[in-house]
Amino acid sequence: MVAKAWADPDYRAWLLRDANSAIASVGYAGRQGEYIVVLENTPRRHNLVVCTLCSCYPWPVLGLPPVWYKSAPYRSRAVADPRGVLRDFGVELPADTEIRVWDSTAEVRYLVLPMQPEGSESWNEEALAELVTRDSMIGTGLPKRPGERI
Repeated sequence: MVAKAWADPDYRAWLLRDANSAIASVGYAGRQGEYIVVLENTPRRHNLVVCTLCSCYPWPVLGLPPVWYKSAPYRSRAVADPRGVLRDFGVELPADTEIRVWDSTAEVRYLVLPMQPEGSESWNEEALAELVTRDSMIGTGLPKRPGERI
């Protein structure tokens, strides 16, 4: 869905307006993914997702949550020191980039639409999909850059 949003401006607008329908249209729907809000990263804003109370996570889209997502240190530090958490994940953002932390609940799950990497603007959806990572959709990582192996 991220690669489709990067390749198709109409789908991107739909995803940001009505994530549940847009996500279901590409085959991702189900329990614990009933209501998802998609947050768009921009050069001025980076979104980070956490569930401070437990481990609410959009399983239908991202699969099983990583162990660190459920850990108390991540859940507390993501709110108290989001820039430090990102640094721990190897993400260093410009000082003027606002970091917004979104707290998932049993009713609302959040997904990040990361910024499309420079140099991939003319790529097709299949090639773009290779750049998308789970962590980039949580906000703890960035998509791969063209030519990067991870």
